[in-house]
Amino acid sequence: MVEMIKSKALEVNLSRTQNIPYTIPEKHLWFISLSEQYWGIHKRADEFFNEFHHPFSNRKDVIQLIVNVVNSDFWIYKEMEELEKVIEIILELFEQLMKENLPDELYKQLLFVYLNFIDAHYDSLARFDRFPNQILEQFDHYFNQRPFSFFINIGYFKKKLEKLATNPATADSCFKLMHKMINHHITFWKETTRIKEWYRENQDKMSEDYLPAITEMGNKIFDYYEEKSNKAQSWQDLNDITFTVTDVIDSLMEKIYSFKKAPEQFIYIFYLLHLPGTIYHREYILIELNKIIKKISTELNEDETIESIDALFLQFREFKKNYMNMILDSILTLGKEILNTENLNLIHHLENHLINFGFVNPGVTYMTNDWELKVDPCHVKNIRVWLELIEYRPETMKRLLSALIINLRIGGIFIFDTDFFQKDITKLLNSDIFPIYKKVKQLAGIFPVYFNEIGAEGLLRDVSTKIDEITHRNDILIHFLRKQIHTEGNNSHIQITMDVIRFWYHKDKKWISKVVPQNVFDQIDEDGMFVQGVHELLVKTCEKHQIEIEKLIEVEKEELAKMIQAVGHEDSIDVERVMLIIELYQLLKEKYIFASTNIVAILNRHTFVDKEDIDKLENLLDTENNIALLKHIHMMINKLNEIIFDPNPSEGMENVFYKRHIAFGIPSMYGYYKEPKFDALGLIFRLERIALVIMKRIIAEINIDYFTLKTIREILDLIQLFQEGLHCEGIHLQNFDSNLKMLRFSLTSGCFTLKQYINIFQFMEKNIKEIINNYFIQPYEKLLPTIITQHLPEDTDAYTLKKIIAQKSEIFYRESIASSFNIQLLDNFMGEVLTKLRKQINSLTEEEAKRIMTYDDNLSISPLYKATPLIDNPVFLGNKAYNLKKLYLNQYPVPPGFVITTEVFRRIDEIQKIDKLNERVDQLIASHLKKLEELTGQEFGNSEKPLLLSVRSGSAISMPGAMNTFLNVGLNDEITEKLSKMENYAWTSWDCYRRLIQTWGMSYGLERDQFDQIIIDYKKKYNVNQKVEFTPHVMREIAFEYKKLLAKYSIEFEEEPFAQLKKAIISVFNSWDTVRAQAYRKHMHIADEWGTAVTIQKMVLGNIYIESGSGVLFTKDVQEKSDEINLTGDFTFISQGEDIVGGLVKTLPISEKQRVKGVYSSPISLESTYPEIYQRLFDISKKMLEEEKMAHQEIEFTFETSRAEDLYILQTRNMTFHYQNRMEVFDTPEEKMERVGSGIGIGSQALNGVIVFELQDIDWVKKENPNINAILVRPDTVPDDIEIIFECDGLLTARGGATSHAAVTAGTLGKTGVVNCNDLIVYEQDKKCTIGGVLFNLFDPVAIDGKNGFIYKGNYPIKIEEF
Repeated sequence: MVEMIKSKALEVNLSRTQNIPYTIPEKHLWFISLSEQYWGIHKRADEFFNEFHHPFSNRKDVIQLIVNVVNSDFWIYKEMEELEKVIEIILELFEQLMKENLPDELYKQLLFVYLNFIDAHYDSLARFDRFPNQILEQFDHYFNQRPFSFFINIGYFKKKLEKLATNPATADSCFKLMHKMINHHITFWKETTRIKEWYRENQDKMSEDYLPAITEMGNKIFDYYEEKSNKAQSWQDLNDITFTVTDVIDSLMEKIYSFKKAPEQFIYIFYLLHLPGTIYHREYILIELNKIIKKISTELNEDETIESIDALFLQFREFKKNYMNMILDSILTLGKEILNTENLNLIHHLENHLINFGFVNPGVTYMTNDWELKVDPCHVKNIRVWLELIEYRPETMKRLLSALIINLRIGGIFIFDTDFFQKDITKLLNSDIFPIYKKVKQLAGIFPVYFNEIGAEGLLRDVSTKIDEITHRNDILIHFLRKQIHTEGNNSHIQITMDVIRFWYHKDKKWISKVVPQNVFDQIDEDGMFVQGVHELLVKTCEKHQIEIEKLIEVEKEELAKMIQAVGHEDSIDVERVMLIIELYQLLKEKYIFASTNIVAILNRHTFVDKEDIDKLENLLDTENNIALLKHIHMMINKLNEIIFDPNPSEGMENVFYKRHIAFGIPSMYGYYKEPKFDALGLIFRLERIALVIMKRIIAEINIDYFTLKTIREILDLIQLFQEGLHCEGIHLQNFDSNLKMLRFSLTSGCFTLKQYINIFQFMEKNIKEIINNYFIQPYEKLLPTIITQHLPEDTDAYTLKKIIAQKSEIFYRESIASSFNIQLLDNFMGEVLTKLRKQINSLTEEEAKRIMTYDDNLSISPLYKATPLIDNPVFLGNKAYNLKKLYLNQYPVPPGFVITTEVFRRIDEIQKIDKLNERVDQLIASHLKKLEELTGQEFGNSEKPLLLSVRSGSAISMPGAMNTFLNVGLNDEITEKLSKMENYAWTSWDCYRRLIQTWGMSYGLERDQFDQIIIDYKKKYNVNQKVEFTPHVMREIAFEYKKLLAKYSIEFEEEPFAQLKKAIISVFNSWDTVRAQAYRKHMHIADEWGTAVTIQKMVLGNIYIESGSGVLFTKDVQEKSDEINLTGDFTFISQGEDIVGGLVKTLPISEKQRVKGVYSSPISLESTYPEIYQRLFDISKKMLEEEKMAHQEIEFTFETSRAEDLYILQTRNMTFHYQNRMEVFDTPEEKMERVGSGIGIGSQALNGVIVFELQDIDWVKKENPNINAILVRPDTVPDDIEIIFECDGLLTARGGATSHAAVTAGTLGKTGVVNCNDLIVYEQDKKCTIGGVLFNLFDPVAIDGKNGFIYKGNYPIKIEEF
């Protein structure tokens, strides 16, 4: 099907050739005018003279057109008065053409036309005496210049000059001319045939003596004709000499069958082909050769055929240097005949000869000063001959196919657009390629021809034209580049354009020395106006954006424009030229090597591609769903493969225009070619490039620095994608598929070990090597040494040859494997998997390896501000963080933060052993820190606006006070110093810092008392009663005194903020196994396997202002039966959360109702002092209980000011309390009891016992008086005492409220106690205390009322009250 030409480039270039100014001489215009009355003749005359004088005249067309003027149309001139002038002009035309250096074939045709004119119109010529002699003089003159072109037509000369020979006026001249021609002709053959010499050189190849049969073709026959010529006296004598070229050729051809065997006939035929006089008869001789070749398969047996093939290739080898074109024709004929025999022995014998014979490479391509690119013309023909043989029997000829692939990769490939190689791809795909599809694809991918437009069309033409026109074609380098692209298009233009850009960038002509002709090179000025500006722009752009020039030219157009604009280059012309040349480079890459930036646009050009598939691809390209995108691409490739595998041959639709005027810069061919199989393969190559990029992205998303079941699943999914891709390429291996199934089934079992996975991956790695060997190595390894040797000089020494073969083979294998869009990635990935998997096994015990397999880093961290459904539960987050997250997501005032889950806790030892896993956890922490910084507007580790953090534990089952807590994490000397200079932070910063240092030291085993002693000493030194009375300067001193204490015990305080945070997190995790945590779990029957999460939150500073504070409240009064909201609890000023829950401070009541009970000796409550805070807490409590339907809560809070909006909830958990129907009370009236003090009651029971101060005392009581209760006396209710609290029966403390961890734990355990007793002074070292001034020694009797908070000296009877 042929459509109208629609080519913008063609229209422009036709216009250019048509509009080039040229002048037709007056006499030729006059000649044209003679035929005005004859429309057709006039049109033909006009066409001839226009073509004759056109600057880019096609002389072949001229010779064809002159036939009309001088022969068929000459009749109109015969009767004209101007006939003489007409003939004069015609003879001048022939004279002009004979002067020109026409090719031999055209010159021969010209003489043929001239002789016909002379013979047909001799009567008209003879009317004027001067013309016949003028003609003979012309012939004599030009015969001396080009004798061969004359005597090759000697028979025609004899026939057509007959009339001149019989004209007395010209007879003598004609005789002399012909006599000279005949003598030259005889001498030519005599000197060139030398048949006897030839025979002697080849006699050893003959089966018998053929000399007698061919002797007559030696000098004897030439001497005979030479004698006859010398004796000739007349034209008739010359006519009797039957020695035309045809006569000689026929005589020589007759001798072919004098030789009895085909090999001998081949030798003789190649002798004939070698003769210069057979140049115009070689097709005729080749027909005879091909006749003999065809007889090989039908008339000879296998041995004779092999002998004939051997002989034929021996001749091919001798003649290949000068007659490769003809040899390739004969090879094609021979190959087809041998293939038709279906004899595999013969076919493979031929195949070996073809491979050993060698291949025509492009040769040394070079640019002439006429700007023409020179390439060996037999290169493409050799490709086509081999392809045609392969297409005959693709699977049978797969060795030849392998050899072709090697030759093209080793020796290079050069195909012009005008070679129209697209049609060859169609022929290949229409053959039976299915069994060897992968190898066919390996070959097809080498050809740079997967485009539909022939010539410089569309945007490519527009851009190359525009960049030249900007400088009005004055930039010789760019003008040259444009001309190259506009003429014989080819893939070398990519490199030429790249080198021009490099020249602009480096301003060094070496980059273009090999790609431009000398006359262009000499005109280029490195410092000229066309180089300097673009050089500066490219250099500045690369420097500003820290990018190499080779990467800059790959940047997409829009992004490139922004990068260049950011440089601020003043000259807009420079900017436009740089943008255009990079665009040109990218367009050339898209055309020739599939480097498409818009695959959707390309797919939309083809109607056989499903529009829905294209739309889905476009949508997926805009997402980050790489797996879905890759699967869709695989699906599209499979559909395109179905088109290629269609057994019905497809036909191409071409629309090609061949130009008459061949001028440099004006293409000789324009148009397009479309064919479904060819187009489908081109689309596959483009989709594979995209698939390769996507696969790399997917691999990058899989972290194989450590291995868990999640990693194995991701690897499985990835390998399945690889498998899909391999199948798309036609690569199959049953063992690989089987091992992939084994990997898939292994994940259904929870018992597979890392060692077993190593085995599976080893099997798969072996399979991949097998695939590589089967598809990329084995088909080539025996051929490579042979073919590489053919590409080297014959005198290459053995050592060098061996070295080069090894080097080039390695390069070939690497490039061959890289041609697959899957296998190299898969091989590299599997190797990396095994390396890192082995490393992990070596670093872990078997038990650790099992544990790490179940680790999933997707479950490792959960932000409070975002739902993570898979881990939003107490098991992963711990009860504390789980509740906080619910509150945060429900808009409660909770400081933002994130939780490192129990998933990390359970593998913390293994994580710390695997560096990359440890780094991954660090990365996750850092990324969540970044988000926390965005939420708060503060920066962790930034001394100008530091973000401080709390790091707290949290198990699924609450263990208050059992584990470590770190507050104010992120402080160090430098940050604290700068923070202290900010408003309101002078005292607070150092208070926060000394708290962090103390916590740090205690996590390494220092005692709280050691830090308390420092405070006590400073209180004495500065005569103050409370810390808040210290000046900021003193607080700074205390902080550094704390640091000295750490140094004394060789405890290093971590100054680097992130490392400090990481160590705090590890410390909290490790505190799960502290003595007090173990004791808590043991007494509370909590399984060790639960573990703890770590909650990291922004610090809220309850110690920043005078009105700041913190506290803990209960939403219900445990001593009342009513279920109504009744806030009770403790708070204190200028404190942080741990002060209250740690039982470190004297506390104040929450509500007025609580205060007036008399339990607290306080004139104020939170309700009376900070009504906004109290009301906000009440509202929160009400919302929790009534709207969220939560149980009564224990809520820890902090407030920075007295405003409600500055209140934050630090944690909340369900209250633990017990309703009792009976209660132990004292059976003695209160007035008869000796009350010595009071505080906050715990447990609502009455208890008699003796005073104890430490665990050993309790042990003694239990041993010596097991029926007596041990009542523990402590200055405060710190978490450190939890282990002792478990063992004691009652508790008395001077500080700490009912909400402290120790008090809550005691209450949970059902123990009775009184805390926050202001009248209690403890002397731990002396094991004594005073309560209300009354001295109590070790084991002295004491009684406590847990309901009312009273303390009595002595023991009293107890009774049971029912209620």
